[in-house]
Amino acid sequence: MSSQAEDRMKAIAEEIESAGGSNMNSLLAPGPLGLDEEKLSAEIRFVRKEWETNERGEIHGGAISAMFDTAMGMTVLAYSESEHISTADLDVSFIRPFLGESYIFRAEALHPGRMLVRARAVAYDEENGKVLASATANFVHLR
Repeated sequence: MSSQAEDRMKAIAEEIESAGGSNMNSLLAPGPLGLDEEKLSAEIRFVRKEWETNERGEIHGGAISAMFDTAMGMTVLAYSESEHISTADLDVSFIRPFLGESYIFRAEALHPGRMLVRARAVAYDEENGKVLASATANFVHLR
């Protein structure tokens, strides 16, 4: 039997997919891999798209920031009763270039408050497991 958080994550992913590439989240095409309800965390997979690359063949920092925003936002929503949230701030620390074909973002809702939710995430190269970047963010519940 699936949990409420799993059901919410599935619904979030379906909503993103149904947009059919008409917005940033659907262009990024996040793929939820699993949840750890004890840690209020989730793993989200992103696959490299040609439009995300810069002139050096790396994933552009703006696309990486959007992946973090999407992964953390999906995680916050999965564990929240809110229907809508908005990013209040986002801080990304780049460690290595994103050169692989797919990436795993492990996101966690650290402090699920009534008005703000603090989140953090780490991105890994799916093939070799190396840490590529980390991020923190605050999300505001929209009422």
